[in-house]
Amino acid sequence: MNAMRPSPRPLRLPVAPLLLLMLAALAAFGGCSSATRVVVPNPLPPLSAVVLSPDTDTLLVGGNRQFTAVALDTLGQPVPGAGFQWTSGDPGVFTVNLSGRVTAVGDGSAWLYAQAGGYRDSASVFVYADSGWIVQTSHTNRNLNGVFFLPDGREGWAVGDAGTIMHTTDAGVTWANQVSTTSTNLNGVSFTDPNTGWVVGNLGTVLVTVNRGDTWARVQLGIGENLTDVYFANPDSGCAVGSAGAVLRTVDGGLSWGKQNITGLTLRGVAFADGRRGWAVGDNGEIFGTSDAGLVWTRVQPAITALALHGVSHRTAAYAWAVGPQGAAPQTVDVGGVGFWQYQNIGSLNDLEDVHFPSDVLTGYAVGFNSSGLILKSEDGGQSWTRQVSNTSRRLNDVHFVDRLRGWAVGDAGTIVHTSVGGLR
Repeated sequence: MNAMRPSPRPLRLPVAPLLLLMLAALAAFGGCSSATRVVVPNPLPPLSAVVLSPDTDTLLVGGNRQFTAVALDTLGQPVPGAGFQWTSGDPGVFTVNLSGRVTAVGDGSAWLYAQAGGYRDSASVFVYADSGWIVQTSHTNRNLNGVFFLPDGREGWAVGDAGTIMHTTDAGVTWANQVSTTSTNLNGVSFTDPNTGWVVGNLGTVLVTVNRGDTWARVQLGIGENLTDVYFANPDSGCAVGSAGAVLRTVDGGLSWGKQNITGLTLRGVAFADGRRGWAVGDNGEIFGTSDAGLVWTRVQPAITALALHGVSHRTAAYAWAVGPQGAAPQTVDVGGVGFWQYQNIGSLNDLEDVHFPSDVLTGYAVGFNSSGLILKSEDGGQSWTRQVSNTSRRLNDVHFVDRLRGWAVGDAGTIVHTSVGGLR
């Protein structure tokens, strides 16, 4: 579970002595109101440290754990009867009472703090919702086509048909609609920071927000192609792809956009390994690569498949994966630090819509449809795939993970499923 711990770990910093004086002053007036609960600790000798244990823990939502803290004097000996101030780094993940008892509230990770005598220590607490994929209530019946979460795994967006934009700040426990100002189908979403995000859709629709989606504004580009996907590698460099081989490109954070049509076929997915190297995939097995942030695109020839490719994930310069209908799952092989595409099929009944390798070149997920919602997981870089229980009958259209364990998939009829343990039971 080390991948779930927030980082960096806060240092054990002394707290200003003024805080103790303020507490004492408050205690002097504590009798004035029965609603005020002030605990006046016994005077402490000079301390050298506070030690909190355990220093990490993992809890199921609704679970409890008692943490303990020990105050050490200047000789390193425990101080009996020391009182502590307990604080949760995120009450949406867990709460803590006056004695250090933690109650898990929502999916995520946060820091627990214990403080006394001008010193404090911290422990990381990871909370997960279930042991597999769970269905979340999206509050929409529109088809959802794209999903994106911030690295904290708490705040995310899902976009879909008829201008649908859904937003969550608690890892999907609750979803709320945001006003998109459009009725066109929306197909892709990407954020560059917690405030700034981009959404693309049909009829050349490009939307931008600078306030977490509280308001969305349409970017007037004067284009008519249906845009299918968008990817920002950093706050400056972004690309969107769509019908008629359209590629939109910005290198100034969206202040200006350029467009080129690199093929007559529809491009359906785009991803970058960094600010310069990326891949775009589409119909008839089209694969294009760029090494200059999308200024020039080069077609992979000869084509490795005639099947459409709907999604692509690009982890490093040498490693990328693509997926499509009828089990199409080509991937690159590393030849001297350069990725060369080779064809792979992972089952002709598997209609695949998207793929994501979030944090390394071994663990990845692909989603789509095969008699029900399809979720496949690979732990060997795409050489083999294992089907997981999706708990939905609906087609899944997009998948996004913030690390190798926490991810979301969205699909038809407002379907959203989530795992916080890599989807395995």
